[in-house]
Amino acid sequence: MFVSSPVPIRRVAISFHDTDNRQIATTVSEMTELLLSSRWPKKPNDTLWRDALMTCLRSQQDKKKAKRARKAFVKAARGARITVIPKH
Repeated sequence: MFVSSPVPIRRVAISFHDTDNRQIATTVSEMTELLLSSRWPKKPNDTLWRDALMTCLRSQQDKKKAKRARKAFVKAARGARITVIPKH
């Protein structure tokens, strides 16, 4: 789908509503894959999701933007009522 990004992030773990399994992202591309996953609850005009996706896509090769992408991802997850697992 897109080029895998070697840009690392501080680990983030989420749990979708339909499972207790954790999904862990350690790179920008892994966050992008989760955002594009069929399991992510997408709603029409979901600006948090769209902003997170655009930020992740722009950050695929830029370590300086990775922190911003992670923040946008966590904000979108919380907005979609996806559990963000602290300190895993």
